[in-house]
Amino acid sequence: MIRSQKAKDGSSILSDSAETLLLRLLLSAVGFGASVLISRGLGPEGRGAYYLPVVAAATMAAFSSLGLEQANIYLLGTRKISPERLCGQNGLVAISMGGIGLALLLLAPSVLPSVFADTPTGLLLLTGLTIPFALHTQFSAGLLTLQGQVTWQFRAALAAGLVQVGVLLGLFVSSWFDVGMVLAVNLAAVLVTWGLTVPAVGGGKGGWIHWDAGLLRETMKQSLLLHLAMALFFLHLRLDTFMIKGMRGTTALGQYSLSVVLAETVLLATDSLGIAILPRQMRNTLQEAASLALRGARTNVLLGVGLAFLWTLGGIPLIRIFFGQAFAPAYLPLVGLLPGVIFLGMQRMCGAPVLRTGRPGRIAAIYAVSLPCNAALNLWWIPMWGPLGAALASSLSYGLGAMLFLVWTARLAEIPLAQGIFPRKSDWLLLRQAALQGSQLLQQACLARKQVE
Repeated sequence: MIRSQKAKDGSSILSDSAETLLLRLLLSAVGFGASVLISRGLGPEGRGAYYLPVVAAATMAAFSSLGLEQANIYLLGTRKISPERLCGQNGLVAISMGGIGLALLLLAPSVLPSVFADTPTGLLLLTGLTIPFALHTQFSAGLLTLQGQVTWQFRAALAAGLVQVGVLLGLFVSSWFDVGMVLAVNLAAVLVTWGLTVPAVGGGKGGWIHWDAGLLRETMKQSLLLHLAMALFFLHLRLDTFMIKGMRGTTALGQYSLSVVLAETVLLATDSLGIAILPRQMRNTLQEAASLALRGARTNVLLGVGLAFLWTLGGIPLIRIFFGQAFAPAYLPLVGLLPGVIFLGMQRMCGAPVLRTGRPGRIAAIYAVSLPCNAALNLWWIPMWGPLGAALASSLSYGLGAMLFLVWTARLAEIPLAQGIFPRKSDWLLLRQAALQGSQLLQQACLARKQVE
């Protein structure tokens, strides 16, 4: 019976991974189309003017999240708090902290004039309005994943992405294609995603927004240090963006932003496995969750290296064909970012077991080490090598943070680090089986479409 259950779980993980990957590939294709339209329509400088407020709003959302998504893993997996209570708290934090995040974003030109002085308030408002809705969507999607509804969030995002591309295409062939209109379309896409994701959770008796003082107190005890950790982590991911803008200007930012977007496509595959494994890491022992994380990290190495190799070979022609010669300088930073993205894929697998330990201070300490490393290297290398220097600084600091998490996870699994992270034959077989299931899902989808037609 135990063997049968393990086989069932393994098959389910592969199925969820394959379906998630398929949906994320479709979502990536839609996002790629939107990125091509934005890049072609705005050029490097315009793309930089668009990308800066978008990243600033995302950063403010990370600062406003109070670590709630990560705390929900502990509250649901360890404390067994009901999803209905967590759902009501999600809405409360999203609307209150999201409003504060919006207000703080509008103050950015006064606080950081070297970065935001040339960004109009109207553009900041358009992106700032996304913060409460993006937070609520993020919390709700995380709760759906923890409950085993792994793919719903990607279906919602895909629908919103199709709407976004359709509107952008209409604007592209008109005379209205400018930074403000593109940001307005981005806001509309966020609202569509929110409208499709949040109702899927169900608010229970308390509704989508509910004050629960006891739960809030318990959450804050666990989440405040997690919030600090996640804010440091997100800043680590985007600090190079702000430093490029301040030190090299809007055009360099526009080119570097494309490098970031293309490099992060590697995470489509590696994150898909992490998302599929997460529900299983919630219902087993901590040691088993850590062992599963290491196996996932090994598989992600294989996935990441393969995809990075493809980008290294095909990056130059792809950028020139789809985005134009003006974005050709994005290739070298893209290659420089790829090792770091592979490390992020490995680190992603460690999230659930380290969060279940209930030691948010240690998580924050790891990011408090890797973030200053990133900042120092950026200050050193951006003046020397420009965006390539920022890419190399990110890869090195991402690797440092990932190794610290992997060491911790190996100790939780009671497995030597080398044994835990170096791929084995069984990892190749798992990857092959997942690829076969993904191919079968694609064939089934094509067959279903033909039957409908």
